[in-house]
Amino acid sequence: MRKLTQQDIDDYLQGLQMEAYDDAKGIPAEARTTKLSGLNPLTVDEGKAFAEFIGEHLEIPIYDGSESFTEKYLTGAFSQYFDITGMEHQIASAGIKHDMQLMQVQEARTAFFSRDLKEYQRIVDSLKPVVIPNQPTIHTSVSTQAIPQSQEGNVLTLAEAWADFVKYKSDWTSRYKKEMEGMFSFIGLILGVDTPVTQIKKSDIKNMLEVVENLPQRNKNPYKKMTPQECIDCDDIGEDEFIASKSVAGYLKLCQSLFSSYLTDYKDIYTVSPTHGVKYDSKSKPYGVYSQTEMKNLVAYFISLSDWKKWVFLLLAYTGARRKEIATLTAESVRLDADSGRYYLMIEDSKTEAGTRQIPLHNKLVELGFINLVNQIGKGKLFPQVTYNNQITKAFHDIREHLDIPYLNDYSERRIVHSLRHTFITSALKNTGNHILVQQVVGHEHSNMGQTKRYTHKLPVSDLLCVVDGIKWV
Repeated sequence: MRKLTQQDIDDYLQGLQMEAYDDAKGIPAEARTTKLSGLNPLTVDEGKAFAEFIGEHLEIPIYDGSESFTEKYLTGAFSQYFDITGMEHQIASAGIKHDMQLMQVQEARTAFFSRDLKEYQRIVDSLKPVVIPNQPTIHTSVSTQAIPQSQEGNVLTLAEAWADFVKYKSDWTSRYKKEMEGMFSFIGLILGVDTPVTQIKKSDIKNMLEVVENLPQRNKNPYKKMTPQECIDCDDIGEDEFIASKSVAGYLKLCQSLFSSYLTDYKDIYTVSPTHGVKYDSKSKPYGVYSQTEMKNLVAYFISLSDWKKWVFLLLAYTGARRKEIATLTAESVRLDADSGRYYLMIEDSKTEAGTRQIPLHNKLVELGFINLVNQIGKGKLFPQVTYNNQITKAFHDIREHLDIPYLNDYSERRIVHSLRHTFITSALKNTGNHILVQQVVGHEHSNMGQTKRYTHKLPVSDLLCVVDGIKWV
């Protein structure tokens, strides 16, 4: 991999700055587009409060020296294609520079809502990128074209490394080989079989173990009939149906054998194996929930994002829906309820009757511009960039790690992306005290209904509003 240069960083930042500039330019049109969607625009006070909240959150890392989300994002993006050794300070400076641009966008919003149009225009003009003649502007949506793809020549992909490793382990019995190949079918799906092995980092191994730890036991129905990908995508697994701790430890042992013993010690591909220092301790099975403070920090970060992650994670936090339900949403899934005048999500891709349901859209999502996104897309998938559920899991893992939110809570319960659903349900039950309403919103079968169940029909959107409206993360 060639060394990262300052020019590479500057080229990438140009695309980020263009996005910030476009966001600032679009502020005056927000009220009208919101009105055209049949909604009420933000009031002056709400607009100022929103800008102040985001701005304060962005400035914290600048003054306390902590790693910002932008810096972590840039480090991850560049390290996939470059050798970033010795460029840590330049990447950190780039992260701060872009965070300050994002703060300027919020300052522009404050000026606009304060009716100081002269100051608003000054800030917008200051954000405009300087375009060098004959050099096209790079937008982040296509910026990976500016970053060279793998230039590692004959570096092995994970699939090729595995094939060589299996040959190397010629003393494996046929039974043990079959067991190891079964485990690798999951490892390959999570890490990506086409990924050059030199791009696999310690954080990827940790994320892989989290995914594996939340797999179901494949010797039980309905999981034994599922493909590995379906098992990875599976949500709402019973507490007594999770994979055993010793099996998870087996996945780590296999990775240590592949990455450390073979690729590092035998093939000299790594100087330090990505499994170095990675440990796995047996943990309890239940999912935990996030505290109110943790949810505030998480949602604040979700709001600060600008790609699919922003809306996918906000929808997970404010609907209690499953990963797959959000990942597969279409513009047609977002509908307006005539009785209540509120938008809702129509979840239809479900294997159960309870899973087919209407979820009222939280007002916070509307205020943040979700309906504008839906209207812009018009038809088809809202998040075509999300091609598999583990993509969401990995992105959330990085955010949680960056915010220093522990994987385990005080009760040794695991907190992963699916814990957003558990947190929503816990909060909704506390606020409403009505299990039936919450069960319908999140797609659970009505419990303890007995014979009454056959006479109980789906409640209208207007009756479900109290479930989502009681959720207040920020």
